[in-house]
Amino acid sequence: MAPFDFSAWTTDPKSEPKPKFHDLGLTSEQVGTILASKHGIGDLLLQEFERDTKRGGVPHAFVKALIVFEEYGRDTSYGAIAAALEVSKDTAKDYIREARAAVNSSLGVDIITDGDYVRLVTADDARERADRVMKVFSEQVMPAIRRLEACTKSLANSGAPLALNTRAQAILAASRIEEVA
Repeated sequence: MAPFDFSAWTTDPKSEPKPKFHDLGLTSEQVGTILASKHGIGDLLLQEFERDTKRGGVPHAFVKALIVFEEYGRDTSYGAIAAALEVSKDTAKDYIREARAAVNSSLGVDIITDGDYVRLVTADDARERADRVMKVFSEQVMPAIRRLEACTKSLANSGAPLALNTRAQAILAASRIEEVA
């Protein structure tokens, strides 16, 4: 006897929809109100994305990790989250990574990691990242632009035709504006 065919009751796992967290279109005031509530983020996700955050009325593991994160003031260690959930630190990191994606997609709020700690992004984090970008820009990008300028000047002085793509032309024009400012 042939095995029973269950294909009518199953779906291809690749075709099943993944959790869909989308921008809720909230104003900054509404997001501020959510952040003012101790468990505002978790409550919002559970309410707005119930299908993707609960199974059998129980929050998914990443939502539980988010709830613990919020319980600990949205600034805690992976170890504390792991201990509260009784999972490994690596598993806690995986849960927070999933929570981070959901929170960022739905609210536009970033959860960042700093070594073994996880927290909501702060103004200091933004300044630090801007400083890093400026350092890379001044140490790597600007010298490359100067080398490109030297090549184009050399070609122009020799009378050779110069054919730069639109992006390269825009980069050179922007660097000249930077020099004037």
